[in-house]
Amino acid sequence: MQVKLEEIIERIISVNHAWKLSREEFGNEFAATQSLRHTKSSLQATLLREFPHDVYLLKATDSDTQDEDMYSVRLESPILINGFERYDAEHLPVRVADEILTKQEITKFLKK
Repeated sequence: MQVKLEEIIERIISVNHAWKLSREEFGNEFAATQSLRHTKSSLQATLLREFPHDVYLLKATDSDTQDEDMYSVRLESPILINGFERYDAEHLPVRVADEILTKQEITKFLKK
Protein backbone atom coordinates (compact mmCIF):
# COMPACT_ATOMS: atom_id res chain seq x y z
CA MET A 1 0.00 0.00 0.00
CA GLN A 2 1.45 3.33 -1.05
CA VAL A 3 0.68 6.42 1.00
CA LYS A 4 -0.56 9.55 -0.77
CA LEU A 5 1.24 12.87 -0.50
CA GLU A 6 -1.78 14.54 1.11
CA GLU A 7 -2.15 11.75 3.66
CA ILE A 8 1.42 11.90 4.90
CA ILE A 9 1.30 15.70 5.15
CA GLU A 10 -1.93 15.47 7.14
CA ARG A 11 -0.27 12.95 9.47
CA ILE A 12 2.77 15.19 9.95
CA ILE A 13 0.55 18.16 10.84
CA SER A 14 -1.56 16.08 13.25
CA VAL A 15 1.45 14.56 15.00
CA ASN A 16 3.12 17.99 15.20
CA HIS A 17 0.07 19.43 16.98
CA ALA A 18 -0.08 16.46 19.35
CA TRP A 19 3.65 16.79 20.07
CA LYS A 20 3.29 20.49 20.93
CA LEU A 21 0.35 19.78 23.24
CA SER A 22 2.23 16.97 24.97
CA ARG A 23 5.32 19.16 25.35
CA GLU A 24 3.26 21.97 26.91
CA GLU A 25 1.38 19.63 29.23
CA PHE A 26 4.09 17.14 30.24
CA GLY A 27 7.45 18.60 29.10
CA ASN A 28 10.15 17.58 26.62
CA GLU A 29 11.40 14.60 28.64
CA PHE A 30 8.02 12.85 28.84
CA ALA A 31 8.14 9.56 26.87
CA ALA A 32 5.04 10.31 24.80
CA THR A 33 6.38 13.78 23.91
CA GLN A 34 9.63 12.25 22.69
CA SER A 35 7.78 9.54 20.77
CA LEU A 36 5.61 12.11 19.00
CA ARG A 37 8.68 14.20 18.09
CA HIS A 38 10.42 11.13 16.64
CA THR A 39 7.28 10.10 14.75
CA LYS A 40 6.97 13.55 13.16
CA SER A 41 10.61 13.53 12.10
CA SER A 42 10.30 10.02 10.70
CA LEU A 43 7.22 11.00 8.70
CA GLN A 44 9.07 14.05 7.36
CA ALA A 45 12.01 11.87 6.26
CA THR A 46 9.57 9.50 4.56
CA LEU A 47 7.90 12.43 2.82
CA LEU A 48 11.22 13.69 1.49
CA ARG A 49 12.34 10.26 0.33
CA GLU A 50 9.04 9.15 -1.21
CA PHE A 51 8.11 12.46 -2.84
CA PRO A 52 11.43 14.10 -3.81
CA HIS A 53 9.84 16.00 -6.70
CA ASP A 54 7.07 17.44 -4.53
CA VAL A 55 8.98 18.59 -1.42
CA TYR A 56 12.31 20.11 -0.45
CA LEU A 57 14.19 21.51 2.52
CA LEU A 58 14.73 25.23 3.02
CA LYS A 59 16.63 26.90 5.86
CA ALA A 60 13.84 28.31 8.02
CA THR A 61 13.85 32.07 8.42
CA ASP A 62 10.65 32.13 10.46
CA SER A 63 11.98 30.18 13.44
CA ASP A 64 13.32 33.07 15.53
CA THR A 65 11.57 31.72 18.61
CA GLN A 66 13.46 28.43 18.30
CA ASP A 67 16.75 27.89 20.09
CA GLU A 68 18.26 25.91 17.23
CA ASP A 69 18.55 26.05 13.43
CA MET A 70 15.57 24.64 11.58
CA TYR A 71 14.65 23.51 8.10
CA SER A 72 11.21 24.07 6.69
CA VAL A 73 9.92 21.04 4.80
CA ARG A 74 8.43 22.93 1.85
CA LEU A 75 5.97 21.87 -0.84
CA GLU A 76 6.67 22.64 -4.49
CA SER A 77 2.97 23.46 -4.93
CA PRO A 78 0.42 24.27 -2.23
CA ILE A 79 -1.89 21.45 -1.19
CA LEU A 80 -5.34 21.71 0.38
CA ILE A 81 -5.36 19.95 3.76
CA ASN A 82 -8.49 20.07 5.92
CA GLY A 83 -9.74 23.10 4.01
CA PHE A 84 -6.50 25.09 4.35
CA GLU A 85 -3.82 25.68 1.73
CA ARG A 86 -0.51 24.31 2.98
CA TYR A 87 2.89 25.39 1.69
CA ASP A 88 4.95 23.29 4.08
CA ALA A 89 5.00 20.17 6.20
CA GLU A 90 6.22 21.79 9.43
CA HIS A 91 9.77 22.45 10.64
CA LEU A 92 12.55 19.92 11.06
CA PRO A 93 15.50 20.81 13.34
CA VAL A 94 18.83 20.73 11.49
CA ARG A 95 20.20 18.58 14.33
CA VAL A 96 17.46 15.97 13.75
CA ALA A 97 17.87 16.10 9.97
CA ASP A 98 21.56 15.32 10.46
CA GLU A 99 20.58 12.26 12.52
CA ILE A 100 17.92 10.78 10.23
CA LEU A 101 19.10 11.83 6.76
CA THR A 102 22.43 11.24 5.08
CA LYS A 103 24.61 14.18 4.04
CA GLN A 104 23.85 13.27 0.42
CA GLU A 105 20.10 13.37 1.09
CA ILE A 106 20.33 16.75 2.80
CA THR A 107 22.32 18.13 -0.12
CA LYS A 108 19.79 16.67 -2.57
CA PHE A 109 16.74 18.00 -0.72
CA LEU A 110 18.14 21.42 0.28
CA LYS A 111 17.18 24.42 -1.84
CA LYS A 112 19.50 27.36 -1.51
